[in-house]
Amino acid sequence: MVANGTNTEGMLIWAAPGPSASRQLVETAARELRLAVRFCTYKELLDLLHTERCHVACIEFGFDAHPGLTLLKNVSERMPRLTSVVASNDASVSMIRTVLEAGAADFLSLPLNPQELNKALIKLSQTALKGPSARGQAVGNIITVCGARGGLGATTLAVNLAFSLTTLTRADVALVDLDLQRGDVAAFLNLTPLNSIATIAEAKGPVDDIFLAGTLTRHPRGVFVLPAPTQAEEADAVGHDHVELTLQLLRTQFPHTVVDTPRTLTGAMLAALEQSDHILILTDLSVPGVRAARRMIELLLRLNVSAPLIEPVFSHVIPGPVTPQDAVRAIGKEPFLVIPRDDAAASGAMNDGTPLNGKQSALSYAIAELAAKLAGVAPPPKPKGLLQRVFSKEARR
Repeated sequence: MVANGTNTEGMLIWAAPGPSASRQLVETAARELRLAVRFCTYKELLDLLHTERCHVACIEFGFDAHPGLTLLKNVSERMPRLTSVVASNDASVSMIRTVLEAGAADFLSLPLNPQELNKALIKLSQTALKGPSARGQAVGNIITVCGARGGLGATTLAVNLAFSLTTLTRADVALVDLDLQRGDVAAFLNLTPLNSIATIAEAKGPVDDIFLAGTLTRHPRGVFVLPAPTQAEEADAVGHDHVELTLQLLRTQFPHTVVDTPRTLTGAMLAALEQSDHILILTDLSVPGVRAARRMIELLLRLNVSAPLIEPVFSHVIPGPVTPQDAVRAIGKEPFLVIPRDDAAASGAMNDGTPLNGKQSALSYAIAELAAKLAGVAPPPKPKGLLQRVFSKEARR
């Protein structure tokens, strides 16, 4: 490492497949820019990223670019908020496009040009250092989805709401699975995450935005997932304070964070409710569903949750013993939105591990409309005739 850590303004880690011919030039640039720098091999990079407070990571490609590209993709998936750059002898348009698509923030041509290196490091380090504080000035929304009872599709709603938000706002969205014992969010998206919210609970040192970034799993469509623990016993380590800190950090980094919850009140869920800007209570129009929704709302009010934050969402609009008007009278609030029943679309998306908003359906449109209301943006165009066909079909059942 070069530069005294007490006088530096950031950390640069430079990974190369072997001894780097650029070392002296990089050390000089880092010293001038008050950056600490560490050189490492490809095998050491991921471990260093988890132990060092790194602001910029550079991967220097060798003669064979494939190992470096594989490492870049791995880093981007594991630490999606990290600022990364690639240095390569191959400065072709196809190579530059490939590394940028793989997650790199910039590209440097080898052999390095001192002026280009300084300019790139200034830009990248300022982005990394000032980005979190700049994000911190903007307060993101926490949207918590609660099922009044099991089997209503609360996870389907939470997952697809997150994807609708990122589609409509063109911004990254976080998705947190707080069903710590039985969480299915990762399975719904066909993801195999390496970390979970238990990683935060078991952290040996302080948890900050950089540490949090290492626990998120990035979906290609712009949703960053913080999954439930892979082992059920790990759930015991996750408490109120861990969830509170996690959501506070996510609030500074994402304009919207969607939280899926268990059907029973836990310390972790209570922390989410306390941090929420919107609490969506999903219920159907069955007698048990309406009763459960009323009990849940009454409980939230006893816990001093502000009434305007509680927003019922009616699902499964089919003829039954409880009319929407009766449900409103029983619950005491008008529905924030009514979501039609679309079992085929919901089960198909769940089993395929894909979000709904890639396919046109009444359900996907309704969730997109919900996202638009929460984000304060215009809803997508209504698909002609689609809602009428679905509601007519439901009315015949």
